Amino acid sequence: MNPTWRKHIAVWRNRLYLYPAPDAMPHTPLFWLATGLVTLAALLFAGYFIFYLTGRHDAYITSAEDLGIMDQAIWSTLHGHLFHQTICNTVNDTNCYGFNGISRFAIHFEPILFPVSLFYIIWPNPKTLLVIQTLVVASGAFPAFWLARLRLRNELAAAVIALLYLLYPAQQQATIYDFHAVTFTAALLLFTLYFMYTRRTAWLFVFAILSMACKEEIPLTIIIFGLWSILFQQRWRSGLALVLLAIGWIGLEYYIIHIYSPVGHPLLISRYASLGSSPLGIAKTLILHPVGVLRMYVFDSYHLLYLRILLSPAGYLPLLAPWVFILAVPGLAINLLSADPNMRSGFFQYNAEIVPVLIFSTIEAIVLILWVAQWSTGRLQAWQSKKASPAEHSPSRTRYLGKWVHIVLLVVVLGFVMYDVVRADQVRGAMPFSAVNIDSFQGATQISPTFQWPQTNAHIELAQHFVDMIPASASVSAQSHLVPHISHRLNIYLFPYADDRADYIFLDVTGNTYPLVSYLYIHEVKKVLLSGGYGIVAAQDGYLLLKRGLPAPGISPYSPYGGSSNVSNLLPDLPATFCSFVHVAPQQVQHPLQATFTSTSTSASAAGSASMNLVGLSAVYPRVFSLNAGSMQITTYWKVSAPTPFPVQLLALVIDKNGKNHFVTNDFPAASWCPTNTWQPGATISVVSDLFILRGIPKGLAHISLALLPVTHPFSTIMDEQSWFSLKTVNGSARSTHETRALQVATVSIVP
Repeated sequence: MNPTWRKHIAVWRNRLYLYPAPDAMPHTPLFWLATGLVTLAALLFAGYFIFYLTGRHDAYITSAEDLGIMDQAIWSTLHGHLFHQTICNTVNDTNCYGFNGISRFAIHFEPILFPVSLFYIIWPNPKTLLVIQTLVVASGAFPAFWLARLRLRNELAAAVIALLYLLYPAQQQATIYDFHAVTFTAALLLFTLYFMYTRRTAWLFVFAILSMACKEEIPLTIIIFGLWSILFQQRWRSGLALVLLAIGWIGLEYYIIHIYSPVGHPLLISRYASLGSSPLGIAKTLILHPVGVLRMYVFDSYHLLYLRILLSPAGYLPLLAPWVFILAVPGLAINLLSADPNMRSGFFQYNAEIVPVLIFSTIEAIVLILWVAQWSTGRLQAWQSKKASPAEHSPSRTRYLGKWVHIVLLVVVLGFVMYDVVRADQVRGAMPFSAVNIDSFQGATQISPTFQWPQTNAHIELAQHFVDMIPASASVSAQSHLVPHISHRLNIYLFPYADDRADYIFLDVTGNTYPLVSYLYIHEVKKVLLSGGYGIVAAQDGYLLLKRGLPAPGISPYSPYGGSSNVSNLLPDLPATFCSFVHVAPQQVQHPLQATFTSTSTSASAAGSASMNLVGLSAVYPRVFSLNAGSMQITTYWKVSAPTPFPVQLLALVIDKNGKNHFVTNDFPAASWCPTNTWQPGATISVVSDLFILRGIPKGLAHISLALLPVTHPFSTIMDEQSWFSLKTVNGSARSTHETRALQVATVSIVP
């Protein structure tokens, strides 16, 4: 080699040798104090999330995807069926390949589940997975603390970094979203980084293997770790061994996936179909068209928003350490290139593997800031010392000033970071001070603008009565939030999958209808009830337990359309106990008011006049309503003096800043099961809208209003005000609009 080139390479090797073996730090009393604080924080984190997550499960908030899937896969492994799963989303997923199910190895490579399954020998319960996941994630506070201590040379500052990890919203969202093996990597990759930095090779490989065992893409991250170690630590042997181990692991996982996948490759690769039909095709697109890929998948406004969601909790400091932030490229690429928008929402499990790199790069950014401040102070003091006389120049004073500049700057930077992470937690975290939309991305029917501890009630407790009626050996098609409570069986399906062949169908019309939107869910349930294949075992408070082969229910005499060929228009003849879920006690009415809606001769399409008394109204929504992410829900309370002579529907509409009307929703599911002409005199009835969003509304102030009209009114003219009931308000808190035909529910400020 040319001596000149050899010299240049040697110079750059020395410049890039940023991470020599760290100097040890003594275990002073301050170290033990900081360790105690970190331990306390980790225990508080673990205790809080264990009780919160198990409470969510008891409150039937956990879902089929993915707690039900993981519970069935682990339970079936201990019963002789390797990671067997039958739960899948037939609406928009690609992993439904037959009613007999597939192995989870066809979807993900997660051998870490083998040791996890051993805990089911002791406690075979979905809560076991939630507890294990929380404890593993909480343990990540310690490598964050150890790593920050060695880099910042300050125990208390390191304890703050550990707290940053525990408070990081992306990590908390991964922790609370049911159970996923990849969530372990939030802690395991931090251990890997710590042992890589401290050059403990044996432990480095132990935690690298544990991390790779959590999901099939983690070896890509380990490859980057190995190359980084070669470049910045000049650890050629261990770094190269790490790269080769990860490459070998990729070969092993694709061999296993090829064996178990019905199509010979990972079933979720379709998320990247726009880039290629195979891993090699995707790689080819990335290499040959880098500019187009960056423009479409990185610098697009929605993708940049995702990056801001990840970086803002750390005050964007990770960008100041790009040589560390680059370690997150594999995880970021997996999410940015995917066609699934949930992977870029900042919620769910998809960001667990990225958080450790964000913590490490934040530490390094602080190191850089302190170094720049120290260098600048030194240069300034050197310039001042040249101008000062020897008597005026004091080295001890210089060191004293430099020390205080270092401490003050460290406190300021850490305070800035903690302020940002707490502020981010208010919007996207899972803490008591957070603003929470409960399962709003998965079609849930209930939301809250503030944190709510999961609670049970009589309706939730009733579910166990239905669960006890299902034989352990029976196949079941059930709703998402019911599946994790009956997933210890070989054949459990996410409704509507297998709703024409499962032994039992278990539903709760008041719950989360995912993967179907509300009106499609209602159509599917009515189709099952009226198809003749299933009869009712039990029906109460919105729950339905159906069994294949029993006599099917007929059509209710209250059905508004009689013998219509569209099952959505028909009302099955269900037991009276089924509609108990719409009845509430008078003291449960929220925000009482008095408003009476009365049909007119022009609005009623059936004989007789209808009158309905609204006695309460509650709307849950953000005051500043984002058209990209905002959602809303309206709860109405009615006092019934007599059933209406014909079914009545509720209509939510928006009046924009220009006075133009916009249809929002007429989806109030309870009215589809328990129409107004079945309501009994003297009862107080609660009717809740499905979650709805606003689209096509000009930014600015907008008024959401409520109107009533007959169910049989044609949808094509639903916005005809003359068909709406007339409105009379009694108290002053209720405002009418549209010439006293609609009741104003809320006023929001619309933003893009």
